[in-house]
Amino acid sequence: MNLTVSPQIRIIALVGLLAAAGLAASMFVLGGSGNKAQTVAASTPVRHRPATTPITPGRHATTPRTSAHTPAKSHTVSPAKAHNKRKSAGFHGNRVYAQLPQALQWQLAHHKVVVVSLYNPSSSVDAISVAEAHAGAADAGAGFLLVSVLDNKVAGILTALLPGGGLLPDPGVLVYRAPGKVALRLDGFADRASVAQAATNAMSGETGPATTETVPAAAVVPAASVAPTTTTAP
Repeated sequence: MNLTVSPQIRIIALVGLLAAAGLAASMFVLGGSGNKAQTVAASTPVRHRPATTPITPGRHATTPRTSAHTPAKSHTVSPAKAHNKRKSAGFHGNRVYAQLPQALQWQLAHHKVVVVSLYNPSSSVDAISVAEAHAGAADAGAGFLLVSVLDNKVAGILTALLPGGGLLPDPGVLVYRAPGKVALRLDGFADRASVAQAATNAMSGETGPATTETVPAAAVVPAASVAPTTTTAP
């Protein structure tokens, strides 16, 4: 039995065959690209950034410096420490006798010649003598020490050390030269010029005798012109 296929049936069958082939080809292409995409995605390594380790300030981090400066602390030096500091530094002054009163030692350590003005605080006339003695010491550039004859702590020591003994003049002036020798002595009132000249003479090395007479104004006790009446200073 011969089956005869019409041309229309053949065309329909051919179109269906081509459609099926196209569908298969498209599925193959889509399936291949999907696998490729998955393969590429799977094979591409994922890059991870290294985790940043926080730095502990106590170990490695340096504490930032501020621009503000801490104010310096003020140090208060006590008087005792200041005295010890001056003492340790040493004082390069004149040597003095240790048996002299401390006030006179201090003056002789700083001045080659010291004018000691002796007065009685109960006498109103002695105030003038003190003023003249102070002015004369200042004119000669000598040290000055005011001593009351009633102050046994100072006047008693000077009396015991007075050359030849005796009492201190009241009023009067004793001119000391380092280390503590009595260079000149003026008994009674002595004006400014007399005290200044006596201190200048003592600075030049002159020494004078002790005298018990009142020294008139502008009188100077030289080293050889006045004869000793009581004792002579060494």
